[in-house]
Amino acid sequence: MRDSTPPIVTWFLAFIAWNCPSIDASDVQLDPLQFLRTHCIDCHGEKKQKGDRRFDSLTLDFEDLDTAWDWEEILDMLNLGEMPPEDEPQPGRAEKFAMIDWITGELETVHTARSEEERTRLRRLNAFEYGNTIRDLLHVNMDSFDPTGAFPPDEERHGFKNLGKTLVLSDHLLEKYLDAAWQSIDKAIKFEEKPVAIADVFVPDDITDRKFHFRHQIWFEVNVNGEYVDVGHGSRESRRFHADRFKGVPADGYYTIRIDATAVGRVNPYDPDILGLDPHEPLKAAIIVTDPSVGNPGNRTNASDRTVAVIPIEDDDRKTYEVRAWVDKGFVPILVFANGPRPFKRLFGIIAERYHRDVLPSNWRSGTDDEPAEVLDTYLSDVYVGPRLRIYNMSIEGPEFGQWPPKSHQALFGKEATHPDRIDPVAVIERFAPRAFRRPLLDSERDRYANFYNRLRDEGNSSLSAIKSTLSAILTSPHFLYIERPWEERDAPEHADQFNLASRLSYFLWSSMPDDELFSVAARGDLASTHEMRYQALRMLRDPKARGFVDQFTDSWLRLNKLGSMPPDAEKFKEYYNRDLQPLMKEETRLFFQHILDQNRPIDDFLNSDYTFVNRILAHHYGIEGIAGDHFRKVALSADSLRGGLLSQASILTTTSNGVETSPVVRGIWILENILGTPPSPPPPDVEPLEPDIRGATTIREQLIKHRKVETCAECHRKIDPLGFAMESFDPIGKERHFYLNSEGEKSKVVDTSGMVPTGQDFQDINELKAILLDRKRLFAKCLTEKMLTYALGRELTFVDRGAVVGILENLENRGGGLKDLVELVVTSEAFQKI
Repeated sequence: MRDSTPPIVTWFLAFIAWNCPSIDASDVQLDPLQFLRTHCIDCHGEKKQKGDRRFDSLTLDFEDLDTAWDWEEILDMLNLGEMPPEDEPQPGRAEKFAMIDWITGELETVHTARSEEERTRLRRLNAFEYGNTIRDLLHVNMDSFDPTGAFPPDEERHGFKNLGKTLVLSDHLLEKYLDAAWQSIDKAIKFEEKPVAIADVFVPDDITDRKFHFRHQIWFEVNVNGEYVDVGHGSRESRRFHADRFKGVPADGYYTIRIDATAVGRVNPYDPDILGLDPHEPLKAAIIVTDPSVGNPGNRTNASDRTVAVIPIEDDDRKTYEVRAWVDKGFVPILVFANGPRPFKRLFGIIAERYHRDVLPSNWRSGTDDEPAEVLDTYLSDVYVGPRLRIYNMSIEGPEFGQWPPKSHQALFGKEATHPDRIDPVAVIERFAPRAFRRPLLDSERDRYANFYNRLRDEGNSSLSAIKSTLSAILTSPHFLYIERPWEERDAPEHADQFNLASRLSYFLWSSMPDDELFSVAARGDLASTHEMRYQALRMLRDPKARGFVDQFTDSWLRLNKLGSMPPDAEKFKEYYNRDLQPLMKEETRLFFQHILDQNRPIDDFLNSDYTFVNRILAHHYGIEGIAGDHFRKVALSADSLRGGLLSQASILTTTSNGVETSPVVRGIWILENILGTPPSPPPPDVEPLEPDIRGATTIREQLIKHRKVETCAECHRKIDPLGFAMESFDPIGKERHFYLNSEGEKSKVVDTSGMVPTGQDFQDINELKAILLDRKRLFAKCLTEKMLTYALGRELTFVDRGAVVGILENLENRGGGLKDLVELVVTSEAFQKI
């Protein structure tokens, strides 16, 4: 079957009802193939195939799926008014709608016949869902523990990583599941004695014995008379504040980490352009916990690093700062200068030569010398007055134990199980397996796992090893790995479909397993009730675990999972790295979505709004004044602001750039795919990007004008390019601009954001385009509904789902178009509830 994008035809009935007067097509004598010959074959026949589509050999055999897809694509274009094009013979209105009715009827017949076999009944957990499920099933802290780290990447399709069709199970992945299951069970079980808490203080002599720097190096770390350590470098790829003598915490748990510190040199006499720092921003210490077995904690980053806090340090005022954080067994705490100068060696060298030549020895430019060529009374580090964190000491205390054994252990064995030889394996299986399988355990399954445990014991394995292996076997069962599965009626537990539905709901809204309340509702058989489904969905949206829905759905729908895949040029866009903008960009969009959801704001806000969410750093990036602090907050936008809505958020603008320059084509396609739900056909395979001669073209607009002179490109680019031009007000990292810059970074051409959409409406800037999109908000509502239903079901939609989509759209409009209303309508739809 050919690749296809989600069909747009599902809204055609509503479109007709909203936009067209009553038309009686029943008296039209329709010959579908003659209709094609008259209106379509000139552009899609033997001699010409616009959009790489050819219909001259199309038949009426809808049982052939390739044929059905072609007719569905024709229906899409007829509904949008994009076929036939304006310069071709146009059918009468009655004839056009007779054709729409006929295609619709034929497609409905074939898709209804195939509906059951096309529904996805098997969908395994993706990596994100697996991790969340382990967290909630075993009650283990996942802050630094990731059992999915060795999994192969989940395949993505149209932005989604939770589609059953793509979540295949390979031998390699099954092997990794075995490893992950053992790691997870081992993490949860704690038969050992309660660990002894520690309290350790790291003083300057524990950190470094370096007394001075005589030359510029990649780090700046000086022990001043054993009283304090000055840390001056911000580069993460150099030394980090770490006590080598400390080998790691004794057990998993919450620890209190304290630093006794002050900030010095934030205000200094150096040229601020050299340091590249915001003089108004407080100096910040980042507290990181890391695993020494993965990499040297004191030297560069490693894969186990986890930032637990970023603390603003007050100027010239020694204070103790305290953080409570989860630390895994064996991990150590380190400190880095979070917003210090970088790359430090180059900047330090410039400052040394410009301001402090009088203290430089003759070998100060050496990249390898450990000692100065001349003995001096004063060295470079003695006179450097740039920004530094002054650390007097650092300490760690813990872990805290609210209960022992911990909750993870008690969830498996109960409160009294303190030795593996005293456990009842059948009781453990009966306690654990129903939650792992997310439905009642069959007697035959209980017996099978109990026999497995007994066989291991008979073979000489210890009781601890046998129970770990048995629990790991449960975690590698298809009943755990697959979210939904069909049942043979004779094998099905009571209310099997209800438990499948509970899992569908929880993985939609939490990306994790059902909780006890949802299990109870399923066991009673009440989840089929629309009232109960609505109640449970609204309850679950209030739970912090609903952040999984916010993060994963925005990643899928808006392609935020691509942010950073084409990183901005480090020289052109230093701010992106110096200010660590990428996570801030993503957080703005997620908080924006969360707010619209929580407040049940109209989904129109996604197209345009008079507010957004920023912290001080992102506000500065946007040119919004008066915002202090690192925390995000909702801010009002001025009436003339180009911000507001998704199209002008930095996450979207950076995702749709290539890291060096903007592309109106990529941005235009993004709008068609994710806002209007009308993705263009892929370019013909024999057409290279910007293939025509573009000599003399000095802007991307001029290049694309030449590109559209190629006939095979013109039709699609007529729809794509204008949308992208409107977004040219923003550079590759989403900063507003009015001029393009030349290779020297100087202003050159004025940015032209004007354009005209295919319907004939013109615009001058992004705000006028947003107004046009608001006029087509029903098309956006349909796109968002299809995206959300796809995510909720874990499968691509087919024509069978058109009734559900149209029904959701009609109810959504009647209820005011709120985002929470949309979620509620999705979970109460027939498509969602049919298992």
